[in-house]
Amino acid sequence: MAADKMTAKKIAILGKDSAEASVLCRLIEKAAYRTEIYSSLPSLEEGLALAPCMAVILDVDSVPLDNHMIRNLKTSHPSVSLLMVSRERFHPELQESISHILYACLKKPADSDEITYLLKSIWNVAQ
Repeated sequence: MAADKMTAKKIAILGKDSAEASVLCRLIEKAAYRTEIYSSLPSLEEGLALAPCMAVILDVDSVPLDNHMIRNLKTSHPSVSLLMVSRERFHPELQESISHILYACLKKPADSDEITYLLKSIWNVAQ
């Protein structure tokens, strides 16, 4: 049971920008969650198959994603909450994902209180 809780409190970050991913990790780890960074969608998929996590934060500024990729990720891992982070306010090319698939969209730089609130909400629903 304890191992399941440890896996459940893991947050995956998909991002090629290691400096920005590290900043996100520090914010998330301060809230008592474990993190793991993936630099590509295939490596994220492999990681999720081996060790599921509570949520995935998708950095769409550093890893190009489209609605189809996000939909497939959610279909493959329905219990994982997907969050998006970006410098841009608008992503019309991701309208379907933003409207129907993503749990939340965050603006860079990430806000510690906002991330903590969202992760706590996801954790509470999962319990």
